[in-house]
Amino acid sequence: MKSKVLLAQNSAFIANRLPRAARALKQAGYDVEILNWDRGINSEVIQTASHQFAEEGIKVHSINCGETPYGRGILTALQKIKFVYQVIKFLLRNGHHYQVVHAIDFDLAFPTYLAKKIKRNLTFKFIYDIADFVETFHGPIPKPIRRQISKVSANIMEQADLIIIPDDNRLINIPVPLHSKTKVVNNSIDPPKVTKEYPINKFKEKINIIYYGALSKDRGINLLLQLSALDNVSIWIAGKGELEEEILQYAKKCDNIHFLGFLEFNQILSVVQQVDLIYMVYDPSYQHNQIASPNKLYEALYLGKPCIVTEDTSIDQFVEKNNIGYVVTFDIENLVHTIKNISIDVLKIKGENAKLLYPQYSWDKTKKTLLNIYHSITKDGIL
Repeated sequence: MKSKVLLAQNSAFIANRLPRAARALKQAGYDVEILNWDRGINSEVIQTASHQFAEEGIKVHSINCGETPYGRGILTALQKIKFVYQVIKFLLRNGHHYQVVHAIDFDLAFPTYLAKKIKRNLTFKFIYDIADFVETFHGPIPKPIRRQISKVSANIMEQADLIIIPDDNRLINIPVPLHSKTKVVNNSIDPPKVTKEYPINKFKEKINIIYYGALSKDRGINLLLQLSALDNVSIWIAGKGELEEEILQYAKKCDNIHFLGFLEFNQILSVVQQVDLIYMVYDPSYQHNQIASPNKLYEALYLGKPCIVTEDTSIDQFVEKNNIGYVVTFDIENLVHTIKNISIDVLKIKGENAKLLYPQYSWDKTKKTLLNIYHSITKDGIL
């Protein structure tokens, strides 16, 4: 009998980490289910994804604790407490059905850890997949709470059967004695089998720059918006988050700023394919960004698109070494100077370099690492 696996993540369908793992495990012969948080504002996305996964034989469980916006930190503490309670309740009731619970990030690892403490006869293997260290996030989280989360996270790591991180840079936050049970599964893209075209009116005489993802204050979006003063750029933004209203206001005033709202992953790929440069100018004053391993970097490699990143954010050396983009300091003067001096011919060369690099970081290669991890803790599945 094949192992039954529960993959759990806060916003399971916003990024690609959980969906690609769920599909890979299903294809490898595992019985897979998903647990996620329906925050009210993402209900439509969840409904669409749940239907798609149901057709693939993967059941989706969603927990709703009232409308819970992103990026509000302690301001949404009550809903987060309710969510933790509901996850614990779900695992106490259903945990015995699973051989593996794969919890992505602290939001799901914490209630999984508590459920195993409360009900000692829950025998499932516990994987703590740390895509991001929540205590290093930008947001209104008081320092004492950040320190407490860090301590609890270390306890969870110790109790987990296995730890997964997306990049060696994250080892800095993993206690050294636990490195032996820590594995790297990078954020490479699992290319969708069906593409969904999303045509945009690209400005051929300009450099078309795109930012997509979380619309938070640490992502250099305010610097990006200031580029609207340049004549040689057209700016495209897609995503959800705290800066949504500000971006909308800029888009109304500036002809070269285009806000696309939230797009599905295959729509994003369609848009990125049409533009010239992917924007990843994150604020390096946050540790979260200093050790970032953005999905966008791997999507840039897959699509053969150059990117622009910030100095001292760990990916800067990778971008510079492989000549796949531009490295800037986190200030408007340096950013403007770089953008003004971009050559279309050089952009194309950097994009070609990115495309050539992709096979080294492809999902086909990374998937084997994930399946070997599962095989090592379950002794089954089809490899």
